[in-house]
Amino acid sequence: MAAIERVDPHDEAALSAWYRALRAGASAGRRSPLVAAYEEMRASLREPGSAAERSAWAAVDGGAVVGSLLFALHGRENPDLADVDVNVPEEHRGRGYGGALLAHAERLARRGGHRVLLAEAFVPSACAPEEHPGAGFALRRGFRSVHREDHLVLALPVPPERLRARVERGAPRRGGYRLSTWSGGCPAGEVAAVAAMRTAMERAVPCGDLEAEPRVWDEGRVRAVEARTRRQGYASIASLARGPDGEPAGYSQLFIPEHTPGEVYQDDTVVLEPHRGRGLGEALKALNLLRLQSEHPDRRRVHTWTAAVNTAMWEINRRFGFTPVEVAHRLQKAAHP
Repeated sequence: MAAIERVDPHDEAALSAWYRALRAGASAGRRSPLVAAYEEMRASLREPGSAAERSAWAAVDGGAVVGSLLFALHGRENPDLADVDVNVPEEHRGRGYGGALLAHAERLARRGGHRVLLAEAFVPSACAPEEHPGAGFALRRGFRSVHREDHLVLALPVPPERLRARVERGAPRRGGYRLSTWSGGCPAGEVAAVAAMRTAMERAVPCGDLEAEPRVWDEGRVRAVEARTRRQGYASIASLARGPDGEPAGYSQLFIPEHTPGEVYQDDTVVLEPHRGRGLGEALKALNLLRLQSEHPDRRRVHTWTAAVNTAMWEINRRFGFTPVEVAHRLQKAAHP
């Protein structure tokens, strides 16, 4: 029987053992898995930010870490929710370690008064969730899939002339619009616009039956997240569109992880409804990719996640050359009756 022990994020040996179990379990059986690097995870546990709370737990049997649990709370907008990430390396599966970790997460949720547990499972595109080890484990224990997004990957480099053509093709429809791009922290004059765009993204992105309230972004939250992602080792590139009257119209951002060589995360891309149909989303993504390839020529893949119901963004991604590699299922369960 495994003991469930809390991991001190300042204890390098204990945290390293916990992370090795997490990474082995999270990567098993996946094509193009993208798992946060040790340095990123360590920083997020040591300095989670004022709006978040995270704890790491290990299943320990015979002195060895045989499974990991990351338990995270959502902050002020969603105090009822708790994220649960359980991972067991393949060689340790089938012995009840995952079930013990999940039961511990449920006890933590009940103790803290959190009503809903959320989890995520990454399933090969051709595999039914119930037939997948991770998703099947969750479904058999009362979770249900409430939202799904395709995990898409773009191979780099993309010929720059193709990217410039994607910016130029919508120019006739963008009369009066201004596009800008930057690396690193948001320029002082754009922080309010970025906060508005990120709030709009939270409200516009499809989320199925997920029980989560969209967050409201302000300038303080933008700067706090920038500081936290820098501590975790992320560089960033962003582009913003403003309309003829100077109002923010669209926004797109990439994150470049220092400790995960070759990879890039596509974060938000949003165009406000009154400004759609002008090729803004495509232009913003192309500008980001041009800057990315100039500043980070070592990067080989961009990862993005797009819901099948988001047909406009799926089509944009297809035109860029993104291909699906798996399906991310967002899973949900009542923490207690």
